Parts: sequence; structure tokens; C-alpha cells
Amino acid sequence: MKRIIQAAAAAAVIGLTGCSTIEFQNSNASATNEQYNYWHHNVALSLYELSEPVNLDNCNSNTWSSATVEKDLIKGLAGSVDNFVIFVDVWDPWSVDLKCGN
Repeated sequence: MKRIIQAAAAAAVIGLTGCSTIEFQNSNASATNEQYNYWHHNVALSLYELSEPVNLDNCNSNTWSSATVEKDLIKGLAGSVDNFVIFVDVWDPWSVDLKCGN
């Protein structure tokens, strides 16, 4: 019985992490090797952003090829710790990958 409860709890933790990916493509640009990775932080039920918005003009090649906003399993688990400790969604981390183009 104890193992069933542990397995159900583990499945709930994995299921509640809420993995998500959003990708934006610039069809007018071809990809290069220039890439930037950022962490984006939301707080207070994701109502407020602590991080500055990613500036698409940061590319040295003057244009962007794609921008991917993602919450993977690791960031989902990291962001869910506060839910289990104080039962409120305080911190919500995301990753942003910016690929530059020509």
C-alpha cells in the first residue's frame, strides 16, 4: 500500500509540472550558430515578471531566426517546490532560447 501511495505521489508531481513549449519562427532569416539562452522568472502566480523581456535585437547578426520559450521537466519541478512547501505558486521559471540569423 505504501508503494502505491509513493508511486501515485510521484506521478502527481510529474503530471503537475506543466511542461510547455512555444516556438516563434522568423521565415525571413536563415539560422546561424549564434544562440543565446536565458532564464525567465515569473512570480506571484505568474502575474509579475522579474526578468526583463528578451530583446530580439541582441543578435549581432541584426536579425533573429527563432525564439523558443520552454518549461521543461527540470524547471517545472524547480518551480513546483514552493507549491509543496507553502501551497502557493510563488516562482515560475522558464527558459528562452534565441537563435540568430542572416
